[in-house]
Amino acid sequence: MNFSTVLQKLDTLHTISDLSFTPDGQSLISTLNFVDVEKNSSVSEIIRIDLQGKSSLLVSGKHRHLAATQSPISTQIAFLSDRVLDGKLSLMLREESGALRALAETPCTLESYHWSADGQYLVALGADHGLNSGAVNSAMRYHWGTEDGPESASNPVAKRRLFRIPANGDAYQEISLNGLSVWEFALLPEGIVAVVSEDASERGWHHAFLIYLDRDGQQERLRYQPEWQIQGLKPSPDGESVAFLEGWSSDRGLVAGVATTLNLRTGERRQLAGELSSNMTYLHWRDTHSLWFAGWQGMGSVYGLLHVDGQILCSRFEALCLSENQFRAQVCVSPCGSQLAAVREGRGVPPELVYKRSFDDEWVRLSYFNRALEDFPDYPLVHKIEWQGAEGLPLEGLVLLPCESDGQALPMIVDIHGGPSLASKFSFNPNSVLPYVAAGYAVFLPNYRGNVGWGAAFARMNLGDPAGREFEDIMCGVDACIAAGFADGGRLGVTGASYGGYLTNWAVATTSRFKAAVAIASISNQISCHYTCEHDFHRFINGGSLNEDENFDLAWHRSPLAQIKKNEHPCTATLLLHGREDRCTPLGQAREFHQALRERGLDTELVIYPGEGHQLRKRAHKIDAWYRKRAWFDRYLLAVAG
Repeated sequence: MNFSTVLQKLDTLHTISDLSFTPDGQSLISTLNFVDVEKNSSVSEIIRIDLQGKSSLLVSGKHRHLAATQSPISTQIAFLSDRVLDGKLSLMLREESGALRALAETPCTLESYHWSADGQYLVALGADHGLNSGAVNSAMRYHWGTEDGPESASNPVAKRRLFRIPANGDAYQEISLNGLSVWEFALLPEGIVAVVSEDASERGWHHAFLIYLDRDGQQERLRYQPEWQIQGLKPSPDGESVAFLEGWSSDRGLVAGVATTLNLRTGERRQLAGELSSNMTYLHWRDTHSLWFAGWQGMGSVYGLLHVDGQILCSRFEALCLSENQFRAQVCVSPCGSQLAAVREGRGVPPELVYKRSFDDEWVRLSYFNRALEDFPDYPLVHKIEWQGAEGLPLEGLVLLPCESDGQALPMIVDIHGGPSLASKFSFNPNSVLPYVAAGYAVFLPNYRGNVGWGAAFARMNLGDPAGREFEDIMCGVDACIAAGFADGGRLGVTGASYGGYLTNWAVATTSRFKAAVAIASISNQISCHYTCEHDFHRFINGGSLNEDENFDLAWHRSPLAQIKKNEHPCTATLLLHGREDRCTPLGQAREFHQALRERGLDTELVIYPGEGHQLRKRAHKIDAWYRKRAWFDRYLLAVAG
């Protein structure tokens, strides 16, 4: 397939998310998102699919629909949608008749919710106007309706709030948490457990703590301050404890760490299986003594059962991704605690729904949403490559080659993933690089220290050393690709987004090995990024608060902007792509580096996408970006003699 054909093929991808079992365990409910190419519009559907693979459409339309779950006592299905007001997510119910009904409208856009055990009400988490959606959801400012005046950058009133919303009423009740902002919560018979912070911005999430309160959110019964970040609250069936994941994470939504339980009466904390050479990303209680888990192990997924004493009762590794997105591995567990379902994909295997009756059974495919992508006759050759990084650290990554490469050394693009609390995995379209391979390039996807899938200690190895040994790891991997005959060392390109964009800019500023670079949503100046973005990532990656001179100096020294001034002969032609509304790596980062490169006489271009954040979401912008990236690399890599 050629480049354009691959783009057209990938345009048909159906993403499958928000998987949940119905209370009787006989069906699954999920969200399906795809592009209607003829109408050039996005479609969002909620579907039900039984365990024989028969599906039915529940909700459809141009509006966003997500997080559908069925009531524990009836056939009502709740979901979030912006049908009421564009850009603002509200709670809706689908009745058994198929009629849709909006529940009480809160002043916030809703981010999550839970049914009460008796099905009489729902508790929803909402974010006030002006807060943002976080890096994994494009890091854009929440706004809806008409703008009504100046924006306050430090609005003390803006919070993330909890609301109790009756399933059969038109009023809501706010659950006050004494001025704290809520990032995540779970309901218990006697109260609420929540991850909270005083600061409602993403900066607050990095320092959030766990509290246990009564049903009205007034009386605090327990408080736990973690060393790192926490995610995935799951109360035990008896309500005595809560399980969650704890570990260093660069962004909200990316916690891949250690399974932890906290006794809600005594405050006793226990870390389970903390020395695993993998990172857990999902927990679900099977009973009061054991939990299902899923996580990343190497470049694949692992799942199984974990006893509360820390013993792994059973586990299985698959060289595939059990994941609804690139951020966390997960399985969906039935109410009886034995059936499993998942979204599964791998090399040459597009994502589909799968199911098994028990852990020991094999997966049974339930869906064929991405059947069109199975017809991929020129799917690339995918090689696992192992090498030693800085100080001899064992590392692994992927090399993708065109089918017709015939063993010849090709111009190679090094695609550095972001996070860094992520990793390149055995997925259908790893790092979204299939179009590059279709254009005739070898593509190297390096995993470097600080990535997830190799244990908690490995995931923290780059803290206090940004662009240090982790960049050496990548360059050692490039040498390994050349030595293996995959790459022409004279025709190397580099690209990456977010933290990958930071390391791309670092490559431009510090080495002459790359002929061309494409930096997406990148960082060039850690100091200005820290003081203009909304998260506290730089505090951690640089080893501590930037109020301390040592950490401030390191952040500047490890900024591409500082290094480009020292480079006597910069030579890498650089294309910078950035969303205008990005609040994770603000647009100023690309502007600063672009001007610095121009001053040094380098060939450089900055392209700004209006209405976009940390990731491009509009179809036209995605297509435009791909043609620009391909043309940039073609111009500088294919014109260089091998």
